[in-house]
Amino acid sequence: MKRIALSVLSLVLIITGCAPAYEKNEEVGVETTEQSNKEKAIVPKYNISDEYYRPLEEYKPSKSRGVITNQITNRLDIKEMEVGLRRHSKSVYDPKEYYFQEGQYLTDDILYDWLDRSKNNSESDGTEGGLNPAVKEDAGEEELRDKPKYLSHILEQDYLKQSKEGNVVQTEGISIGLAMKSQFRFQTEVGGAVRTEDISTDEMMKEAKDIAQTVLERLREMEDLEDVPIMFAIYREEEKGSMVPGNFVAKTAVKGGDLKVGSWDTIEEDHVLFPSEEGKGQHPEDANLISNLQSDVEEYFPNYIGVVGRGFYVDDQLTELTIEIPIEFKGQTEVIGLTQYVYSLIVENFPNYFALEVNIESHDGQEALISREPGQDEPYVHIYGQ
Repeated sequence: MKRIALSVLSLVLIITGCAPAYEKNEEVGVETTEQSNKEKAIVPKYNISDEYYRPLEEYKPSKSRGVITNQITNRLDIKEMEVGLRRHSKSVYDPKEYYFQEGQYLTDDILYDWLDRSKNNSESDGTEGGLNPAVKEDAGEEELRDKPKYLSHILEQDYLKQSKEGNVVQTEGISIGLAMKSQFRFQTEVGGAVRTEDISTDEMMKEAKDIAQTVLERLREMEDLEDVPIMFAIYREEEKGSMVPGNFVAKTAVKGGDLKVGSWDTIEEDHVLFPSEEGKGQHPEDANLISNLQSDVEEYFPNYIGVVGRGFYVDDQLTELTIEIPIEFKGQTEVIGLTQYVYSLIVENFPNYFALEVNIESHDGQEALISREPGQDEPYVHIYGQ
């Protein structure tokens, strides 16, 4: 096995250690929903990359901050939903023209109301009510199975654009992510057994499309949103405790002023765990890459624990691969040696058409990082504590 000299590794560390430089910011006005006059704000003049949205420098947290962590149990789902919604928003709102801001229209009170079950006519108090199916107060197992809570969360992201005059930034687009359950967990009595009911994709999609139409109608009734374009994306959560997140399954764009949701575009995305039966059966070549890496590391490094890979596929094509190599830390020399060895395996064996990230970790935290962008021949390397 060819070894990469430590001097080469050090050179990589020096070359790739440079950070991007930021230039001057520019001051513009921001039109807000809270007041009719314009509020001055600073927006960055330059960006790290055209792939990222420029945020307003005066950070405004979401008006429903924290709700998502109460509604979605898997942290991987939370991250993927937030990152994925921005990713799909690029097809509607060009990052070169739009600024990003967390949702400023759906407050936590609104969300908790909408995420609840709808009320029976006899129980209605005049509010809009929840978007999940209504059930009787003393509903039994059969009724709960027939009418699960489909909707977990509604994620809002706002996209702002500078006016032609250049002196005001205002909301010119909104993205709404609907987090839908793949499993419904329920109890028929307080302290009773927790039951689980699987929700099929077809059933979930039917409910999600109806919910999107209702959400659109409610948004159109809000001040300043009557004529704003809105993109909807449907996210299907993974089951509780999964080691990979769920994925977006469909999206649609509604023009400003439109009151009806049109046709939906299917999204073909999947997160796959390696090693796993799913990975071995659906992506055998990628599964072999991980398996061979595991064997090579196991043979070379005595304090190795295991290798876990997570692949992200778009249209059945691997686009991102994240690998975690947990070790028992026995000194910095071993970390450097293992990092150098894994680096050589990546260069020699892993194709470069997908993004790659390798994290070498111990119980004390991350020890080393190896990463590579698509099309890049030599990975970036960083050893922590150096």
